[in-house]
Amino acid sequence: MAVPLIQTIPSILAIVICIVILIMLNLNYLLNRFLPSLLFIIFFVGILLWAVTKLVSVLLPDTMNETFMLFWKVSSLTILILSLLVIAYFRDLLLYSTLAIPSVVVSFFAGITLGAIWIGAIWGSDFITVSFDNISGWNTDYDTWFMVILLVYLVTVYIFMFSLLIKGLFKASIKKQKTQLVFIITGMAIAAIGGTAINFILNIFYPTLGDMDLIFIVVGFALVAIAYLRSPIQIYFAPVIAQRLIVINNHGIPLLTHDFCEPSEKALTMDSTLISGALSGIVNILQEALASDSIPTMLKLEDRVLLLEKSNSALYALIVDDESMVLRSALKDFAKEFEKAFKHILKDWKGLTDLFDDAYKLITEDFSFILTSRRIDKYET
Repeated sequence: MAVPLIQTIPSILAIVICIVILIMLNLNYLLNRFLPSLLFIIFFVGILLWAVTKLVSVLLPDTMNETFMLFWKVSSLTILILSLLVIAYFRDLLLYSTLAIPSVVVSFFAGITLGAIWIGAIWGSDFITVSFDNISGWNTDYDTWFMVILLVYLVTVYIFMFSLLIKGLFKASIKKQKTQLVFIITGMAIAAIGGTAINFILNIFYPTLGDMDLIFIVVGFALVAIAYLRSPIQIYFAPVIAQRLIVINNHGIPLLTHDFCEPSEKALTMDSTLISGALSGIVNILQEALASDSIPTMLKLEDRVLLLEKSNSALYALIVDDESMVLRSALKDFAKEFEKAFKHILKDWKGLTDLFDDAYKLITEDFSFILTSRRIDKYET
């Protein structure tokens, strides 16, 4: 017997939204090669597959083999669990080479949840079963204990994300960053509360509405993606520390220096000319010793890390406390924009450094997640 078409509406809407968001994210990644866009793409591909499996579950007839449908539904839930795990890893994948303790805890509960559903499916116990009805098609029936396990996992993921976002909101120092985080938190709230509590209530009183958890989760994370796409660089709300930015021409002469430290904080006091000469010398020695035209992208000391980026006309150096993909991406963006903005000046530079004053506007854009609001206001006026 055919299931009412209204049951397919949530899945179809979710698929359309996911496809639109994926197109936007792919365009952003192709243009900027920005890693967060790639992580969002992976997440929404997972959600898209989850939506497709939901739609197929509604359309398949009641004559389907129950064992096949059981594994189909378990696979569908597995996709959702793994997709949420990508979001939980988001900050660690961007900032660190290892997982932080909260991510390890989330991974632990994800492993328990996945183990429970697959063991239940393989052993064929009442822990997880499937059934068909004429209103909503194929449904999954979970044991109370599994519902508790799944709820614990979902709560753990959302608490971890909310705590991270709220901390970022309090640390945010510019309006654009705060606005983005408010939209992201709102989207997460829609996905978390709507996809669990509200969906449960709606299914009790209005069972013909279909998989509304799918709609809440997709709409919520779509809002997160849209907020991200409005200003991708602002996603780096986590604490990252940079000390100094130096731009050196091909003759080893500093064109621009910028100290990220406030006067009241501990700052580097070395002369930029001395640093520039030392960097040029080190780079030249390494190139000759290794018989290579390329330059090192990073020099690591015990308490400092030097990130390097080379263009046709200049060498860009960023002195930081620790290696960070966030800062690497920002340095690369700044190098491209600096080269484009001062291309003609760099070709025939006469030694006047005030020609590069406008470069500080580029700094406020590419390193806005480091600068405080007072310093940004200084350069925007």
